[in-house]
Amino acid sequence: MLERGQAAPRAPARWGPALLMALAFGVLVSIHLGRPGFFDNEGRYAEVAREMLLSRDLVTPTLNFALFLNKPPMLYWLVTAFFALGTVDEWARVVIVLASVITVLVTCRLGARLFGAGTGLLAAAFLATTLGFVLEARTLRPDGLLITSVAAALASWRAAEDASEERRVRWLALGYVALAVGILTKGLVPVALVAVPVLVFTLRDHGWGGIGRLRPWLGFAIVLLLTAPWHVLVATRHAGFAWDYLVNQHLLFFLDRKLPRDSVGDPLTLFWGMFLGRSLPWVVLLPFTLGEAIRGFRRGADARASATAFCWTWIAAVLIPFSIAPSRLEHYSLPALPAVALLAARGWQRLAAGELGRAGWRWLGVAAAVLVLTGAVGGMWGRSVLARVYWIHQARGLITLVLPSAFILGIGGLILAWSAYARRPRVVNVAIAGMTLPMLVIVLLAEVEVEPFFSWKPLAIAVRAQLPDSVDIVLEAPVEYQLVGGLAFYTRRRITLLEPVDFTPPTYLERIRDGLFLSRPEFEHRWKELVPLAFVSDPQRRRPTPEGLVPGPFQVVDRVGDRWLLINHPVGERSPS
Repeated sequence: MLERGQAAPRAPARWGPALLMALAFGVLVSIHLGRPGFFDNEGRYAEVAREMLLSRDLVTPTLNFALFLNKPPMLYWLVTAFFALGTVDEWARVVIVLASVITVLVTCRLGARLFGAGTGLLAAAFLATTLGFVLEARTLRPDGLLITSVAAALASWRAAEDASEERRVRWLALGYVALAVGILTKGLVPVALVAVPVLVFTLRDHGWGGIGRLRPWLGFAIVLLLTAPWHVLVATRHAGFAWDYLVNQHLLFFLDRKLPRDSVGDPLTLFWGMFLGRSLPWVVLLPFTLGEAIRGFRRGADARASATAFCWTWIAAVLIPFSIAPSRLEHYSLPALPAVALLAARGWQRLAAGELGRAGWRWLGVAAAVLVLTGAVGGMWGRSVLARVYWIHQARGLITLVLPSAFILGIGGLILAWSAYARRPRVVNVAIAGMTLPMLVIVLLAEVEVEPFFSWKPLAIAVRAQLPDSVDIVLEAPVEYQLVGGLAFYTRRRITLLEPVDFTPPTYLERIRDGLFLSRPEFEHRWKELVPLAFVSDPQRRRPTPEGLVPGPFQVVDRVGDRWLLINHPVGERSPS
């Protein structure tokens, strides 16, 4: 990545500060890790792991005790190992916390290599206080592992570029191991994300002959050795898996033609808006690096400009392909967050060095004004606007968080404005961090408040308390029937799935489709014949009243968020509807 004669910033010999920062992040982000209950997208992974533990089968994942091969197994394996320790609950999120600790450490070391030791530590601190990264570190889904895989692979390549021949091969091998972990987590996605910045700068500095420097055959051997056994075993056991995995889950999904149609791509504006939101607050410093990045794409650019261009290429490798793909989901931008932190640290470094002139301080003044205005508007009208949301009466605690949020934003904006006026770079960080840390606490409290709308746990408590095991629970399954995972996890039961409308199963499920769902005519027959049934409505659909959900008389056992729990037989002293 550097021309001969250019000296790259060297990483410090001691790992102590980086380890201390990463471990401190892990401890702090684990506070109250068991709250709230698993959200819907987490519940499926927890339930697959629970069933793996029960079946002692680490090859074939099942969900609701039916074949489930939509995702590779790495997250399931890690959570199963945690469950095997004896605690089958939300603390399984510690798996993602540990992965995030590694990401903070990797970001610190990569930042030290690219921009200097102090900037590496600053980048790690920025990442550890980035809104999207903190929330993802407490979320049980594969994306936390994907972030680690991508960051570790790119950091290994970058270290290989600066190393001697012998050590370069070792670093490349470590990078390919990180890629293999990513493949076992999220399929071929990490390969695509890592390949873009690596190839761009390899070709820039070494031409096509530089491809050999990447030791592609070594990489192919390592990845094949680590990933092939599971894929081959599953493909030989389950007909249809290979086509579904390679074609349906990758190519057709990218083109938004995957079957079943169990996800709907997010609008481009939402995708980019969520990227900016997840990158808060440090994204405000990224404009300070744009000019340097443009210079850094030239061959022969100085070390820091070249490093800045590399980080922007990392972000582009994540955002541009998913911006093109109609199947994009808002959280697909997550692997770009370490690059955001690195660029933010470099931006602050340039600000502190006086490289930006008045323009940088004016930009911070604009950001401060936006914060003060947001705080003022939120303080005056935020509660009344929030109160108009139809479900807010079930999460009244959110309203109490409005005024503290407005106050924090306003005060933070005023301090940032003063730091811009007085041109105090250190106070910039104090203002932004001092505002961000309490806002993170408020966001985590808000997650607890909205638990009824995004988690099966509250409804499952009612099921376990009021319905005997002999009662069959029927879920009005959406096309994304995997939402059953959280309900099965918290009730510790196999849930009967009411057949979705217009459902086309993946190829590996075609032979067992009839056993996967309960037909609607059969459900209506059982309900009317008073076979003991409980009905749970589709949580993705808003139903203000329970009328029309079931074919005959019913009783309401509970309502949590948009989830109705109805029965066709008496329970306790509740009166029929």
